[in-house]
Amino acid sequence: MTDTPADAAPPFALECIHHGRGLDVTVTGRLDGIEPVIAMFRAIAGEAGVPGCDRILVLDHTTGVVPHETELHRLVASLQGSGLAGVRLAYVDARGTAVARMEVAEIVGREHGYNCRVFDNEARARIWLDYGVD
Repeated sequence: MTDTPADAAPPFALECIHHGRGLDVTVTGRLDGIEPVIAMFRAIAGEAGVPGCDRILVLDHTTGVVPHETELHRLVASLQGSGLAGVRLAYVDARGTAVARMEVAEIVGREHGYNCRVFDNEARARIWLDYGVD
């Protein structure tokens, strides 16, 4: 196993589109382990830092393994103060292969006060973002 330099490119790419009060993010690449997932969400938080942005749609086209529940608690803790606490976030597993495991992340996020949901369908995610109640 080799060490990755701190300034190495992340193993994922974000394509971000701002519109009105929302942000659409398409994520590609490979997410193995919690560190790349933390880096991804921090990057998304940075993109969402535009005044008035209160809705984020994440379309996940990545490959990899969904982190274990204990790691998900670490993810949520690392996002404290990132600006995501006041944002409605819909996370879409575009491949539809890991939604059941990702729902654990939704539960952990909600336990910590985040307004987030996991979907396997972009249309349902957009409806929840715009009209859903919690």
